[in-house]
Amino acid sequence: MSMSMPSTCTKTSKQSAAQSEKSIMHEHIPHFIPRVLMPLNHPHVKHYCLQSLSRICIEYNLHTEQAQVCNIRSMVNCETFSYMKSIALLFLLINIDSHIKKMILDSETPAQQLKCANFFMNLRRHAVPNFMSNEGSEVIKFATQCQDLWSVA
Repeated sequence: MSMSMPSTCTKTSKQSAAQSEKSIMHEHIPHFIPRVLMPLNHPHVKHYCLQSLSRICIEYNLHTEQAQVCNIRSMVNCETFSYMKSIALLFLLINIDSHIKKMILDSETPAQQLKCANFFMNLRRHAVPNFMSNEGSEVIKFATQCQDLWSVA
């Protein structure tokens, strides 16, 4: 004897799947940077990292199964991936991902947009080059520097 699933159950699961696949590009998240800097949002930060990584692959025509992309994805999905590492990765990805920058700017007030633009410029001109040019750079120091850059932006 077989039983079919009621249509109400399938609609709910389809809606949940659609919501979980919703891109950050379509979200309106005011005060995005201060929110991701809160440790309680660590699961969301990991999710934003994965979304940004996918968009970067599309934007720069990278294969999603490329070794570096797979390494980053598996690193983010690892349970031991710390909050500070996820913050550092998110800021590195924000430096590259124009879509997340646009989403952040579109979600903010004009005054806050100026702060975001200043932060993005300091990230691009100072924090990321300093981190990437020094092999001995520590991820925690980079994440802390990014948090400081946001504070003074």
